Amino acid sequence: MVKKIGVILMLVVVLASVSFLACSKQDKQDNKAPLVAYICKELTQEWFIGTSGAMREAVISRGARDLLLFDTQMNPDKYMEALDAVIARGDVSVLIVTPPDQQLSQVTVDRCKAANIKVLANDDGLIDQNGHYLAPAQELNAYMVGTGIGEYLGKYYNSNNMHTNYASTAFMLMDMPEVSSCVPRTDGARDKFMELVPQFEQSKIIRVAYNGTSDMGFNVAAATITANPQITRWIVMAPNDEGAQGATRALEQANLDRNAIVAGVGGYLAKDEFKKDFSAFIATAFIDPAASGKVIGNAAMDWHETGVTPFEEYKKPGDAFGVFPFNATMVDKNNFREVMGAAAN
Repeated sequence: MVKKIGVILMLVVVLASVSFLACSKQDKQDNKAPLVAYICKELTQEWFIGTSGAMREAVISRGARDLLLFDTQMNPDKYMEALDAVIARGDVSVLIVTPPDQQLSQVTVDRCKAANIKVLANDDGLIDQNGHYLAPAQELNAYMVGTGIGEYLGKYYNSNNMHTNYASTAFMLMDMPEVSSCVPRTDGARDKFMELVPQFEQSKIIRVAYNGTSDMGFNVAAATITANPQITRWIVMAPNDEGAQGATRALEQANLDRNAIVAGVGGYLAKDEFKKDFSAFIATAFIDPAASGKVIGNAAMDWHETGVTPFEEYKKPGDAFGVFPFNATMVDKNNFREVMGAAAN
């Protein structure tokens, strides 16, 4: 009996040892897989929901352990807390960021360098005080996208004889001056519109700033409408769909939407406006969030696997790293389903 118990105990010890070795081996294998993190300025925005989802699919399909997500809710303090959390883990291989304030660029790059974490930016680049890039980035080909919007609005103005109410017409250019990738969108729209409608006076172009959210877009547009009671026909451009949506709601509140036209950038909110019987939000520069997330996710994995810094072929003079230019296509009620495909649903 004692002998039998002894044999059983030996078997238990052997099995436990084998199990421990197997677990240890598995842990080591798991630890070899990279961990990617994404710190986003506002993860609840439709655009970032789409990009982060595709980003996760891309890195997981390439063998990453996970994609850690951090939502800073447009708060710089929360961004720094998230950055500290990523560094404190000690096991993040690549960090992707969309900072709520680009003035956090240098500290981000410095801390990641000290922690030996590869960092690249999505949508809003990490830049120095002169606007030069401190890390690889994927950004919208902003000025060209802006000119596409300006062309659409300029042609609409001319073909619909909007000059007949010129005295009561104004162009509201919404802008995010703190975001380097957004300013050129607004500049491009203004320049192309003025090229097509050269008689439109600069004094009738009103440039207003907001933070990229629909709520702030609404507040800024409503205040601008109230401050200009002589204007009853508005042309509005915003560098994202949130701003365009906010402006549309403000025009509706002021009962001026029937004589207004609004254009944005994105497509993720515009598609719902296009499905209505009427909306002043008539066009947007469509960007596929899934394609964007896939590109940046694969760039992160390529960098980890090969050690070759991404986007170097796009480097420009003065920049330390390259920036991949992402393009957009103008869509409206007539073509959005064809162009956007499943994203139009």
